Parts: sequence; structure tokens; C-alpha cells
Amino acid sequence: MHRMKRILVGITTVALTVSFMPSAPAATQQNKWTTTQKIVYVGLTPKDQPNFWTENSSESATAESEGEMLSYAKSTVTDAITFWKQASRDKMKFGSTKFIIGKSGTAVKHCNSSADIKTAMKIAGLKSIPTGTHLITVNVNDSCGYAGLGEQGGNALNLKSFGSTTLIHELGHNFNFYHSSTLYCEKSDYTKFNAKNCSVEEYGDFRDLMGSDDWCLDATLSATQRAITFSTPKAKNVTIGVDITVDESRLTTDKIVYQFKYIGNWYFFEYYVPGEERCIAFPTFLDKPQIQVRMIGPAWTKPKGSAVGPMLIKRRDSDLPTSVVNLDPEVLPEKWILTGFLEGETFQLPGAPYVLTVKSTGATSAVVTLTKS
Repeated sequence: MHRMKRILVGITTVALTVSFMPSAPAATQQNKWTTTQKIVYVGLTPKDQPNFWTENSSESATAESEGEMLSYAKSTVTDAITFWKQASRDKMKFGSTKFIIGKSGTAVKHCNSSADIKTAMKIAGLKSIPTGTHLITVNVNDSCGYAGLGEQGGNALNLKSFGSTTLIHELGHNFNFYHSSTLYCEKSDYTKFNAKNCSVEEYGDFRDLMGSDDWCLDATLSATQRAITFSTPKAKNVTIGVDITVDESRLTTDKIVYQFKYIGNWYFFEYYVPGEERCIAFPTFLDKPQIQVRMIGPAWTKPKGSAVGPMLIKRRDSDLPTSVVNLDPEVLPEKWILTGFLEGETFQLPGAPYVLTVKSTGATSAVVTLTKS
């Protein structure tokens, strides 16, 4: 939901779960690379489960053994720190994490995130939350219906489901990330680019944890997301009519994301070569090297969700006059979802008089050009 002073963003338990600038927003002290990030993790305890955090089901557990849930919570924090270090190209620094367990009865059955944060602050001995500190409050009895709730550019978050995916996602909001979204226009016709013909899926981007991906060791963010918020990498500007080489988006070069502005819309281009590293398998997504186009704007996309971020343009192969997947005209079209543009394709940018041409796609780079239509 949107508020005047802050944006609270939740992931619903059903779907695990503004205005933008193309470069990183003005960094607050909280998110500067010189600021060491610290996590204070407070686990509230249900009254009817006083040993929730400390209990062990294993018969081999000793008196000194750490409870299974607390041990699991610590592993998720390790996952989150690993992820955000990788996403920032090791520019983000983290200090030691502090874990504190509240006494029995602190995990109240209600829908009141602010009250839970106040309780957690009292348990942690915090009168205020210091710059660079992220207070994580876990209440497994929360009844609001979300898995997690983060604050855009904030310093506190609430979790009901305290797995790695939810924690990483909500910390992303603290670090100023919006959701990784998708854009689809009816019949894959982007010439009719308006609110009536097109729809936005707020969590739709399958490629990163600010969208619909799940946690695994190879989980990442799109290069566009990293460029917009972290400036790692920095997006390069497109020169109209000039061939540009786009390196595969998981490489560490300075040519992995390009940007182009037309009036109030921003367009981002990155090269994606699908591999076996995906954390979630999407059998209907076309598994071929592709130039992915993400965009920010126009204004009518903002009311489509509380925190819509860069939108990945997607199409359905069966919508197209000629299939780009089945080259044999005798073969019936399949329900392929196209999340990018293949070698040889041209695409009229929605809302702009420019055409993208994908000239070649190789093992590590692609060549594209943007021309006036």
C-alpha cells in the first residue's frame, strides 16, 4: 500500500510473497557502501509454543544444542547476506548479526506490524533503530495474510514466513528495490500500448527474487534492477543507429545493460542466455538466448500495484503472426511464453517511435541496434 511518507510492501502467502529514475536514487546514509549493514533478528514466541525457537525433535540433541527453528533462522540470514553481497558485487558490507528470542506470549495473534516492531525494539533494547541496522521481527502468529512486509528504503521488516526467499525479498525493499514486474499487452500487440489493452503483473519477473523467483545458490537480480538501484553495473546509454554489443547479464563487464529514454519512459536492454542454474523451472518459458527489454513508465502503470518496478516485456508465441519458435509452418503453435527477443527479430518499442533489431546472439554477447521507425 502507498502512504505519503513511506511505502510498505508485503509478499502475500499466495504469491510468495511511483516514480523512478534510471540511475540509482540519491543514496541515503543507510544504503551507502561505506555504511556497514547490521541485522538485529528478534523472534517472538507464541504463548502455546514456549519452546518454538529452542526445541529439537532429534533424539541426539544435547542440552547445548541450538533449537531447530533458531538454527534455521540463522541459516536464512546467512543466505540473505550472501545474496546481497553478490548482488552488490561485494560492495555491500555486513557486520555481525544479533539474534534475540522474546519470551512466551510475545507472538500475539493479530494483524499489527507496528506493534510487533515496537515489541521487538523493546526486547532488543532499542529506543531507535540506528542507521544501517535492519530490525527483523518474526511473528508466526501474524494474521495479516502476508509472508513478509518490508518498508521501501526503511530499516525494519516483519516476517510470518521466515524462509530465505521472503527475508531476501523484504530486505530488498529496505535497500530501495521495487518489485520485478512484467508487462503484457493483449495478443502480444504492443502497438496498442495503453491501460485498457495492457496489464502489469507486479511480481511477474521470473529472473530474480524481487519478482517470482525462489532462493537458491544461483539466485540473482536482473542487471536492470541492479543498475537502477545499486548502479552495479552502471547502465550505458544507447546511441541510435549504432550497433551495440551487450554482454550476458551475469558477467562482470561494463556492457551488460543499456538504457534509452523517450519522453517519460525508460527502456533497458540486457542479454540473457538461459542455463540450468534457475531456481524455479518454467517449462513454458522459451529456453533460448534472448535480448530482454524492461521498461519504466508510462504513468498508467503506476496504479497497477503498490511497488511496481522495472517491467519485463513478455509475449506469447501463439499470438504472433509467424512463430519465432516453430519454424516449420506445418507444426502447430505451442504455448511458449517469450520473455525476450531472439536473433533476427525486430520489435517496435511500446510508446516510442524506435525499433529494436537483434542482429546476433552468441555464447556470451549479442549485437543489437535501435533505429528510428
